[in-house]
Amino acid sequence: MISSQRPVGIWVGYGAALWAAVFAVFHVIWAAGWYPLLNDEQARVAFATPWKWAFDVAVAGICVVAVLVALVPITAWGKRLPQGFMYSLAWIGTALLLLRLAAVLVQTGYLLAAGRFRFAMFGIWDWWFLAGTILFTVSTWCWRRTRAGRGTAEQIVGRERRERVSHYDWSGDA
Repeated sequence: MISSQRPVGIWVGYGAALWAAVFAVFHVIWAAGWYPLLNDEQARVAFATPWKWAFDVAVAGICVVAVLVALVPITAWGKRLPQGFMYSLAWIGTALLLLRLAAVLVQTGYLLAAGRFRFAMFGIWDWWFLAGTILFTVSTWCWRRTRAGRGTAEQIVGRERRERVSHYDWSGDA
């Protein structure tokens, strides 16, 4: 059994897909002019510019692609897609989420050093991005370990299967 087929790898992949799907829905809702989980007045002012509407629509599209990317290593239909390209997309998305996390950590470090940090400064979306970063990082990492042609035969097909195949009498003189 390959690592991506282990229950933990499967649930992490589904979790990453669900995270991206929920985020896509929120961006569509925000682009439509509703602002749940945001301060209505601040959001209305912030989203009044046309480029922010385009940004929400673009991010919603990216999130839809992220749903597909998260499902590729754990679904049968995902194996038919170009693995190298999808794997590259997974790493690009993971890298962007890790960069955002790094920015939050740098900002938090600065606020701690300046004596201005308050735990209440973290909003729901900071925690949401942390969850997405963890899910996509673990999902992509598990995928890396199981890609065809990567690692040893034992890592890809498991020790028991490899031993059965290598001890089989291929000559037909059984």
